[in-house]
Amino acid sequence: MSEDASLRAAAYEQGRIFQAERDIQITEHHHHGAEIPSASATGPASVRVALSPPLRAALRDREELREELLASVGSGGGVHVLHGFGGCGKTAVARWLFDRTASSRVALWVDASRESQLRAGMLAVAADRGASPEEVRAAQEGRRAAADLVWQRLDDSPEPWLLVLDNADDPKPLRDGWLRTSARGTVLVTSRQADDPAWRGVRARMHRVDVLPVAEAAELLHDLAPGDHQPEATLRLAERLGCHPLALTLAGGFLSQQLLESWTVEEYLERLGEDPVALLDRGAGLESGARERLSRTWQLSLDALAQRGLPEALGVLRLLACLAPAPVPVALLAPSAVLAVGAPGLPAERIEAGLRGLLSASLADLIEVPGYGGRGPVRCVTAHGLLLETVAAGVPRQQRAELFAAVARLVNRAVPQTGEVGNTRLVEPHLLTLLKARSTAGQVVDAARRVRDAHDSAGQWADALPFAAGVVEATAQEGKARGIDKVADLMALGKIIVMMGDFAGAEPIIEEALDAATAWAEESPLLLAQAQVQAVVLYGRRGRSADALKFGAQAYETRQRLLGPTHADTAEAIHLQVESHFHLGNFGEAVQLAQRLVDLLPRLHGQRSDEVAALALLNCAAAMREALIAARGPQALVDDAVRALSWDQVWELSRETVRTYVAHFGPSHPLTATARHNFAVVCWERGDKEAAIGEIRAVVDFRTSVLGEHHPFTIQATADLARMMGLNGDMERASSLAARAHADALRLLGADHFITRLCRDALRPAERVSWAELRRRNASENDRRPHGPGAEGHPQEQP
Repeated sequence: MSEDASLRAAAYEQGRIFQAERDIQITEHHHHGAEIPSASATGPASVRVALSPPLRAALRDREELREELLASVGSGGGVHVLHGFGGCGKTAVARWLFDRTASSRVALWVDASRESQLRAGMLAVAADRGASPEEVRAAQEGRRAAADLVWQRLDDSPEPWLLVLDNADDPKPLRDGWLRTSARGTVLVTSRQADDPAWRGVRARMHRVDVLPVAEAAELLHDLAPGDHQPEATLRLAERLGCHPLALTLAGGFLSQQLLESWTVEEYLERLGEDPVALLDRGAGLESGARERLSRTWQLSLDALAQRGLPEALGVLRLLACLAPAPVPVALLAPSAVLAVGAPGLPAERIEAGLRGLLSASLADLIEVPGYGGRGPVRCVTAHGLLLETVAAGVPRQQRAELFAAVARLVNRAVPQTGEVGNTRLVEPHLLTLLKARSTAGQVVDAARRVRDAHDSAGQWADALPFAAGVVEATAQEGKARGIDKVADLMALGKIIVMMGDFAGAEPIIEEALDAATAWAEESPLLLAQAQVQAVVLYGRRGRSADALKFGAQAYETRQRLLGPTHADTAEAIHLQVESHFHLGNFGEAVQLAQRLVDLLPRLHGQRSDEVAALALLNCAAAMREALIAARGPQALVDDAVRALSWDQVWELSRETVRTYVAHFGPSHPLTATARHNFAVVCWERGDKEAAIGEIRAVVDFRTSVLGEHHPFTIQATADLARMMGLNGDMERASSLAARAHADALRLLGADHFITRLCRDALRPAERVSWAELRRRNASENDRRPHGPGAEGHPQEQP
């Protein structure tokens, strides 16, 4: 129904009425005398016609709801309320039911958006059901209870009926007797109000009408704008619009009705980024009312809340609009928190009332989100993304900066200085949104660093990456990062990228950090040593073992001189040299250094002593393992230190390493899988094949689920599993695993990559080449290659 058609009023006896139409035309009506207009003059033109635009496309969803409503109409009796926020298709469902039942029973439609229209429409229903003009006139004049007349006639109706009360967004008038039940028919109400005494008074069946599933949303777009649109683009447009039925209808209307130019779905998607609400409104028809325009449909609810004395609802919604379109923990909106940050235009003591207003008008929802790590559910507030975009666009410019600054302070307070990742999970989408915004990035950098470090420590590198990259980008844009902070942020980003398996992608970042740290060498030599350690880790995985050994020695010299030989950071530089030596085939040096390091571990001190001790144990165990494997080869030159080793000794150290990793990192940490991988290899070489295969299979399963099947470490573990299974006689399954691993490594890492060679070796278990020999070949060949951007490297798992 258009806005123009809703401008109706009546004057009795001596009265004048002024009506404003679209704010440009004022009409003055003079009424003289006591004559009362007839019912036909003040009521709707018809109650047998749905006062809503015809459906532009067939309904493709809500099958269960439609079946239930249709069955209820068939059985007769009861009140059903379709509720949900504006534009979600409540009236469309009512229109569908009205059209389906009009041929089998009396279908009646009343506009309940205003009390005057509800009253006039219901009296017209009474007249339709047999009330005489005198009865209707008496009800109009107040000489007879109007609602009683209507329901008397509905109860006495000779035909069954369906009564639709559309747009009853303010249910208060319905409480005055207009909403009842009758055995002769079914009442269907559409409203944005999810809870009201009117619904409870008649024991109404409540039906939430929400956005569409994405597949049905894409089908609706195709129905509205048929053509040669790419299905993937149509799906992306549906997702971009949040599967909101009105937005989909407007987008489809625009795409199907263009006269002067023809946009593809891809072009429409691109233009949406500029001003989505304005573009969507261009899809409305010329006679469309406020409810059929995205820019106004939600404003109607906000206006109604303001009239009810809840203007704070807009303030709460504006605050939510500064955040991500994701669940917002209610604790973030606590009055004490909002008061502390000084959110403009939002009195802290009125937040509760404003939020309840949003919930009642279906502009927001209160949901429970499962807590992280088995914690109890967390109550959160959600709102539709397009609604938030619309509200954000309407924030006055003078308030925008102040509001966003307050929200940034609010999110900062919600990120603890230290703690587990689970304490920040629900805040992280909002922190990331503020980190990406130029106006607030600088204010949330420290909080983003804390979240980054928490995820890094937990081995959740995919979750840490956007925060690490966001911090680097934000400080670069601000131009305020101190040199030391810049180096630390670059190193954190590079490390995370390395752990995600993109060794080539991490190289320019870590080398930039190394160059920047070199400039600070005189003022902060330990910063340079830390950057050198990061370079050692990277070059070890890139196969540049000689470079890794060089930088490891430099870091050790600095740390030993400034921190002492028993500091954990000094020990870190030692165990990295152990790794570099055995990758280069220097097994005697590696074992001697490893034994020295094992003796040193009990005396370690420093903040990272437990972590470094665990990492050192693993490198020592790996060095001893590789030395014993190399000693089996032909023409092997066995050092005295290697000759003194035994597999029982290495097995015991490897088992202790797994226990240490579990105790320090936890059983579900990706680094713990590395210790288990080493233990599996040791078990195999020691002759315990069943234990080795079981352990390596568990490592493959874990890495596949946590790191992904295409991570280099997952591929390497898969190749080792295939190799063990093949040598154990299970050739068929081993061949399948090895072929898959080899194909993945070839595609992702290249033919000359060490892991690709390991996978190729797994394809031929009978032609066994020792793993130590493969590493020696790889190290010697790779160190002869030029290194730099685009140079092929051979990443090594640690160990």
